[in-house]
Amino acid sequence: MTGLLNGIEARARQAARSAAFATIGVIFAMIGLGFLTAGLWILIAAYEGALIAFVAIGALYLILGLCFLALGRQPGGTPPAADRPAAAEPPAQKDIFVQIAEGFATGMQAGRAARDPRT
Repeated sequence: MTGLLNGIEARARQAARSAAFATIGVIFAMIGLGFLTAGLWILIAAYEGALIAFVAIGALYLILGLCFLALGRQPGGTPPAADRPAAAEPPAQKDIFVQIAEGFATGMQAGRAARDPRT
């Protein structure tokens, strides 16, 4: 039972760590996007004026937002294994000598287990 709890605890710890790093990554990406926006604003405003800079940056963010919305509406790739129907695969044919060796090993294992005086 403790192995199950340790496994769940380790997965929860890993999920929390991943979420923390993802959050920090998003924060840094947002800061970088802010600096890039400011730089683009300065560049466009210097050459064309403030009104064109507003329109250009607004249009850029609108197009990016619509692209991400379109990507979010598309269904994902393959469904998880639990949702897919199990495909019945025929058992692989083994060489006759491999089958004999496996049977011999299984018999040896059973003989050793029968002789083992564990009580």
